[in-house]
Amino acid sequence: MRATRLYVNQKLAVNEEVRLDDKTRHHATAVLRINKHSPLVLFNGDGYDYPGQPATFHRKSATVLITDRIRAKKESMLETHLVLGVSKSSHMDYAVQKTVEAGVTEIHPVITERTVTRFSGKSGVNRQPHWQNVIISACEQCGRATLPILHQIRDLSDMSPVSEDARGFVLDIQSSRTLAQSGCETLKKAWFVIGPEGGLTRCETNQVMERGFEAITLGPRTLRTETAALAAILGAQMLWGDLSMQHSHGPGYPAPP
Repeated sequence: MRATRLYVNQKLAVNEEVRLDDKTRHHATAVLRINKHSPLVLFNGDGYDYPGQPATFHRKSATVLITDRIRAKKESMLETHLVLGVSKSSHMDYAVQKTVEAGVTEIHPVITERTVTRFSGKSGVNRQPHWQNVIISACEQCGRATLPILHQIRDLSDMSPVSEDARGFVLDIQSSRTLAQSGCETLKKAWFVIGPEGGLTRCETNQVMERGFEAITLGPRTLRTETAALAAILGAQMLWGDLSMQHSHGPGYPAPP
């Protein structure tokens, strides 16, 4: 039986009993239907999995006895940064969820000229916890024990130039150059800038390129913003990360529905 993975925001140690907070306990018992006999793995984002045995598990209280500490080997050697124009809620959620599964390292939500959803005051702040929960759920599902970093929402114009140790790419419908034509045999850090629904304006694309980003296409078909985000991260992983032929260790298997 496949072990259920649960994120807990607390210190974990072998032979210690951990009490799940109310939200995690409710999700585990009411949604996942976990009981005292269910195999569990806890993680807190430190890069380790903590297999455990349910000690008490019912609707009012749930504790888990940590039995082991195992280094999770699910992180890519390629560091990827996704600068993503904020899109409508379901599209944004999908992009965050799937790029986490694909191995993204850091996510930078940005406001662009064509951003439909506008934030002010608390509305922008309130999206951060929601996206953070999407990241946590994706890590629980895909086996990552290190949480990708979620940055605060900012304007695209506030972006910094590409650092000397990285390559930066911006999705541009007018470009005919692909990732495979970038001339990189190896790469340790890649940045991607992808606009919201409707993409970036020509002025924004030019401004991003002035900061050292290279215009690329992800193929002849027009992709939705959430599809483009996933395609960019997967493309980079296949060329330079843990999905490339030189780094592949075996086949991957889809998660159960």
